[in-house]
Amino acid sequence: MNKKMQPRHQITDKYNNNPRHKRRWELTIEWLKQFKINKSGLDCGGKSDMTYMLAKQFKIPIGITKHDLDSIYHDTGFYDNIFIFEVIEHLLNPLLFMIWVDTNLAKNGSVYLSTPILRPKWMRNKELHFHEFNYNELMYLIDKAGFKIVDEKIINPTRWYFAFTGIRPFLRVLGFDRNILLRLKKRKQNESNNNA
Repeated sequence: MNKKMQPRHQITDKYNNNPRHKRRWELTIEWLKQFKINKSGLDCGGKSDMTYMLAKQFKIPIGITKHDLDSIYHDTGFYDNIFIFEVIEHLLNPLLFMIWVDTNLAKNGSVYLSTPILRPKWMRNKELHFHEFNYNELMYLIDKAGFKIVDEKIINPTRWYFAFTGIRPFLRVLGFDRNILLRLKKRKQNESNNNA
């Protein structure tokens, strides 16, 4: 019998204290510092310790979406910064969600997104993730949703000493499982027409 999918982690103390999550959040905050974020934000996917880290680091008000983003009923508003960290891989239809993001992003706002990347198919998390993207698939999703990439970085949040705790951590340390950080902007109308 197949395992039942549980596509979203419950955000608990165990989730917040996971060393891999903490390391990913630290690396993400370091990357974000270069952008001088100083206006309103929306953290997608529910409140975690990362939400508090964002608010504290950038001293901005941050709204929070509900945990289940597969629903078509989302709150709406205009945000200068939308944070989508480790979310799109858990969604049934990430394109619909990214289109919703586009409609709720202020005109000159930025989207900051992270997701697993460079993971071989045999390492993919089939119990938690509906989608894991290779680079080309992710670029297609972003383009189709009406965004362009203005900055990107690949990170490996697994510390070397975890290599000795199992086969997956060992492979992660070797780079078989990384995360991509992206800063996105809306494509201008004439850019959209050129890509059609």
